[in-house]
Amino acid sequence: MSLSEIVSLINRGEYGAAINIMEKIIKDKTRPVKERLDYCVWIAECYKKLNDLKSGGDWYLEAVKIVLSQDIDVKLKAKQALPYCEKALENFREGGDPLDVMEAVKLKQKLQELSK
Repeated sequence: MSLSEIVSLINRGEYGAAINIMEKIIKDKTRPVKERLDYCVWIAECYKKLNDLKSGGDWYLEAVKIVLSQDIDVKLKAKQALPYCEKALENFREGGDPLDVMEAVKLKQKLQELSK
């Protein structure tokens, strides 16, 4: 399915269908990292529309994992992963549980240290 078809599903409020399609795309490791990261963000935003901020935060953390799995400099990975971690933390603070918040805070601190 093309991006325009996925966007069409999202615009019609068919978030579940869009999420299912994008999850399959993200699992395809042959896809470019940037594309997989973009879909993680789209999924997180779909969950936000469904008022499931915990799942949205989990998908931002999935983006962090994708960034950290790259074979690039650790400092660069940390800098690239930090915004996704911050979005996860924001989601967890709005709709997650205290454990999610604590884990995201610890991850954010670790990424900040590595990015220096």
